[in-house]
Amino acid sequence: MNPFDQRSFHHPNPTVCLCAALVLSSSLLSACSNPLQRQTTIETSLSPTRTPVAATPVAVTGTSTASQPAPTQAPTSKAPSATATTAQIGAKPTAASGALSSATATAKPESVTTHFSLCSAVKPGLKAAPPTLGNTAGQIVYLTPDSNVVLTDETGRARVNVTNDAYVSSDGNAGRIYLFPTFSSDGSMLAFVSMATTADFNGITQTVHIAPATTGTTVTDVFQTSDLNIPYLDFSPDGQQIAFLAISGSFGEIRVVNKQGGNIAVFGTGAPTYWNWRRDSGAMVTHLGGRATEKGAATIAFIEAKGAAKGKEVVVDALPGNFQSPNYAPDSAHVLYVANPSTDAQQDELVLADGAGKPLCTLMAIKDNAYFAWSPDGSHVAVMDTANPLSQPATLHIFDLSDGSTKAVKDAVSAFFWSPGGDKLAVYSVITNPHFDKLGGVSAKLDSLESAARVAQTQDQIGLRIEVIDSRSGQSVKVADTYPSRQLQQYFQFFDQYSRSVSPWSPDGKHLVFTTQSPDGQTADVGVATLDAAGSVSLKRVAAGTVAFWSPK
Repeated sequence: MNPFDQRSFHHPNPTVCLCAALVLSSSLLSACSNPLQRQTTIETSLSPTRTPVAATPVAVTGTSTASQPAPTQAPTSKAPSATATTAQIGAKPTAASGALSSATATAKPESVTTHFSLCSAVKPGLKAAPPTLGNTAGQIVYLTPDSNVVLTDETGRARVNVTNDAYVSSDGNAGRIYLFPTFSSDGSMLAFVSMATTADFNGITQTVHIAPATTGTTVTDVFQTSDLNIPYLDFSPDGQQIAFLAISGSFGEIRVVNKQGGNIAVFGTGAPTYWNWRRDSGAMVTHLGGRATEKGAATIAFIEAKGAAKGKEVVVDALPGNFQSPNYAPDSAHVLYVANPSTDAQQDELVLADGAGKPLCTLMAIKDNAYFAWSPDGSHVAVMDTANPLSQPATLHIFDLSDGSTKAVKDAVSAFFWSPGGDKLAVYSVITNPHFDKLGGVSAKLDSLESAARVAQTQDQIGLRIEVIDSRSGQSVKVADTYPSRQLQQYFQFFDQYSRSVSPWSPDGKHLVFTTQSPDGQTADVGVATLDAAGSVSLKRVAAGTVAFWSPK
């Protein structure tokens, strides 16, 4: 059976996983095809739709009146054919693209004015609140090559099969697969989605499941639909509720349900649809509708959560600019979002706001689209400015909110995840012809169709290089060069949203989990990288799998 060849929803990459992620963007289709139907044509996808250009981060000084070009709207999925994909990994860059290596070039910074005071001048003085690191390595959840959900430890020896009924029929007309495994913040619960269809294909049934992350798991179904697509799950910080994105037609809804099931509340509707829980689980900040040039077209709002019931909603006065997911600070007293300062503004601004959404200062001007995240200790913010992180890798900046200073720590970055201690970042960069790092052990062999697709792309293939960067010094160490599975690829264009709910880091900050396929597409493995105090990295294969994340505790 071929668990990788799930085709549906007429989204750019004809796989269930990618289509499920792409519904985060504003152009969505309600029409569906069989997600499990086999196709014998080898994919010619996995190439950017936009020509990569040099990353040109803007140095905001507040001293010049030089105008900047109007920011472009964040990329949206227009449902092209299977041979035209939206910023995905895997194809040889064309001469017209200048190759992805051109994205490492940095243009001379331009000075710009900002509507709000610069944080470098205001010096907000946010103090670090050291997070509590886990005293154990926690658990890894991963998807097997046949799309079941399994839990294990960092050695790979202690395994719990959460599901064991995933399958695709020999003719591809029936089956069940599992997607989007997500831990609760204390690591005690696990949520995931199943997609199933029958031989007569009367529709796709999607179900949100919750299970305790312990031996002898009992899976509870908390929501089921044949009309909606569910590409994202997010536990409330107290673990009592699960919020999920439900797509219908061209709109997404934030739906919330208790972990035991029951009534479903709709907290917001938009296209696209993003949110982030407040740390006390009493509210969430939402971004609905993309960029706005007038009131009501799109909003940033704070929504009170009374358990799984929606409470008061307060819309922020500021118009949203080009970004995806807002982000609460660990202290819940501050929030980050991108504002469009006025209807005739020539640039957007990444602002530090108070707990009610009032802008306090601007971290940086945004030319394209901002991807950002607080450090777990609340003292730093990591930021990238790019129209698309995969086709246009960007410089990663770190802002120190204790004194307002900033530094560029890495060029040509496509995604990043903070370590639990906030002292390091796992950084993912698109590279050509990666050196495949062998993990050892017995690997799981993939089926012939997936292998053929990978072999066809072996020459001049693009992969992901994983590095760990010290957030203070900027020093980096290579972890591994990888070939990401199709299931994993879909996380990266929306990594900022997914980073709010999943992480590759072990709770003690000593290990990093990743997945990779061999260059010939024959195997799919889960690897664990162990970082020692001297800065060296050791790799170990722990399981056969295509997607893997670590529990927070």
